[in-house]
Amino acid sequence: MGLNFSLKLAAATALCALAASPAMSQKSTEDGLRDCEKLAAVKFKQENSSFKKFAIERGDNLEEDKYTDKVGTQPVTTIYHGKAVYQSSGEPGTVRFICLHAGLGKGAVFVYIMPK
Repeated sequence: MGLNFSLKLAAATALCALAASPAMSQKSTEDGLRDCEKLAAVKFKQENSSFKKFAIERGDNLEEDKYTDKVGTQPVTTIYHGKAVYQSSGEPGTVRFICLHAGLGKGAVFVYIMPK
């Protein structure tokens, strides 16, 4: 039971980790995007009392860059950028955005709408 069992257990563990990886990635990406949307809602409402909506467009226009460094003293693990729907007064419009995220459990730390 010794070495042979240990090898089988290690192989099974590795396969489970590989199989769970895409699902975990999708979950963590969606969690990260929701964190960015929440931070944006708070930030944009503070800046503009007529703010109504910020929703990141999922799909081909969304980029997710892994980044494991600090911006100033703030750790950042992921940079999201792409298109989002922004609405204050009037009709919603499409904007380009960037969001810096500190990792699961730590949340988004910066959201910015880029000028056209």
